[in-house]
Amino acid sequence: MRLFVALAVCVISFACSRAGDGASSPERSTVGARFVLAPRAPATPQPAERALSAAWTALTEDDPVRELPVQFALESRPTRLLQPGWTMSAVARSPGTGGKLALEYGVLEKRDGAATAALELRARLEGGREVQQRIELDFAPRWHSLLVDLGAANGEAVELTLSIAEPLQGYVLVGLPAPRMHVPQAAPRTVLLITSDTHRGDHVEGLPRAVAIETPALREIGARGVTFTDCWSTINITVPSHVAILAGLHPRDSGITDNQTMFASEPVVLAELFRDAGWHTFATTSLNLLTPGHSGLGQGFERMIAPQATRASNKTVDAALRLLDEARDRSVFAWVHVFDAHGPYEPPPPYDTRFYPAGRDPRSPAIEPEPGMRVPPNLPGVRDAEYIRALYRGEIANQEQQLLRLLEHPRVKQGIVALTGDHGEVLGRHGIWWAHKDVYPDTLHVPLALAWPGAPAGTRFDGPVQNSDLGRTLLDLAGLERAQFPGRNLARLERVETPRFALSGARTAASVTADGWHFVLQLALSDEPEQKTHRELHQFELFRLRDDQDCDVDLALLEPLKASELHSQLAQWLAGWKGERFAAFKRTDAATVANLAQLGYASNTEAVDASAALFDSKCGCLWCQRVR
Repeated sequence: MRLFVALAVCVISFACSRAGDGASSPERSTVGARFVLAPRAPATPQPAERALSAAWTALTEDDPVRELPVQFALESRPTRLLQPGWTMSAVARSPGTGGKLALEYGVLEKRDGAATAALELRARLEGGREVQQRIELDFAPRWHSLLVDLGAANGEAVELTLSIAEPLQGYVLVGLPAPRMHVPQAAPRTVLLITSDTHRGDHVEGLPRAVAIETPALREIGARGVTFTDCWSTINITVPSHVAILAGLHPRDSGITDNQTMFASEPVVLAELFRDAGWHTFATTSLNLLTPGHSGLGQGFERMIAPQATRASNKTVDAALRLLDEARDRSVFAWVHVFDAHGPYEPPPPYDTRFYPAGRDPRSPAIEPEPGMRVPPNLPGVRDAEYIRALYRGEIANQEQQLLRLLEHPRVKQGIVALTGDHGEVLGRHGIWWAHKDVYPDTLHVPLALAWPGAPAGTRFDGPVQNSDLGRTLLDLAGLERAQFPGRNLARLERVETPRFALSGARTAASVTADGWHFVLQLALSDEPEQKTHRELHQFELFRLRDDQDCDVDLALLEPLKASELHSQLAQWLAGWKGERFAAFKRTDAATVANLAQLGYASNTEAVDASAALFDSKCGCLWCQRVR
């Protein structure tokens, strides 16, 4: 056994790129074990679509490896490893006459003088025929794609065996994503999910109470379909919010409430259901926290392109357009994540001045800074908070122009498209400056626009919704109603007045929004001198959204009955916490903590014991006594 045992259940990365654009550099292969990844059984496809799924059915008994995310350049694919002496088997059924075997591989390691190597392919068809082919391996450090004609008839079963021919000298290690039988589709379909990081819900062009801003992508989707004016997130930070969107699980139920914890592989996620129904699945993201090796959110994506740190939306959109074109004859489910609105706010021209008065100096001594204002480190000397808010607006407007390029793709214009935010941003209220902290509407209210063929074009829906229901919605719109997945179909436009619950990162606070009221409960001490905020354990606040949508006036002591009612609802919901039930791994190393701090998440590390109850219903503190 020449494969290092340490690689058995670890994420592997082969970095051969410049950060940000995925261009190749001279050949270099390094193997880095990052963390334990629990193996999982594949999701079961719908019976009518089973023929399109080619699942690995057998590995050698001494092979400890199952499926690993392996990355060449910036592209990660779910992969199994093959070395000389091992064999892999797969069973598929040809979905149509003219179907070919689609095979991908990457050479992960070569040493001891290996100069050439070959992949041996053997296929036994249902009628007894056999096909053998020898594929000379290309050692270039990238993914290689092949189409092999097996001559299989429509519906004919194919048993496939792959092995590496023993090289004349040296050693090679090959990564193989699962093969599939492929027949070009005459009318491939498209489902596109866009998540806009740190995008406030009042930064949507044309909505009531919206700021003056240009959001042509949201406008385009809304013109084709529905704009939801009252969509809220489930949490105020990136990774757990995306888990909620892609898995349909509220952070309370997934147990993922910080950006350090990797999502486990047990729950079936949206991309897996599309993949197992025969759709091609890919993702392009703009933040390293969302890579498979950090978040665990690579599940189900056949291709995933993500940066080593962060990248601007134009590069992410470029990658998405390329992958769309490469999948021209396959139905596609795609996730595109953009990150421009996240701090630091540094929009390119002309968006750096688009929303600030011409000729005005934001550093003028004549400007009196707002009380308690904190200035971002990248903007020394700025005294006008409106200038910083204008920069934030500029980031979103620039990003929307980039997304418009994606929406203009012919496939996307005819497909199913959703655009939402993962959370918002606090721009100076509640003593919070330029950060997404706590669970006020600033961080929970996010955009949501949804379009599909036959949608009621130009509709605005003002009923309360949460974006964790998007997965169920997209599956239903794509005709996969039978797929088991949480949530409700938002496209039905049914007004459902159930309470909306939210958690703050690291479980420091929780909220419930119901019947026009918003109630916030502190689950941990909050004392941040830099933000000039101090909140006591179990302190609570109550706001009447009808009169106070910004939550400026706390009515907790003036409306004791309503406070007690919502406190009871929230406490009962918090009692459903089952710990980090779907947490695979939590990073606490110095490099990760430093990276999170650089992104503004220094205070979102773990604040309470993961196994402990979120709230002690028997607490006798002064705050809890007020609601008894």
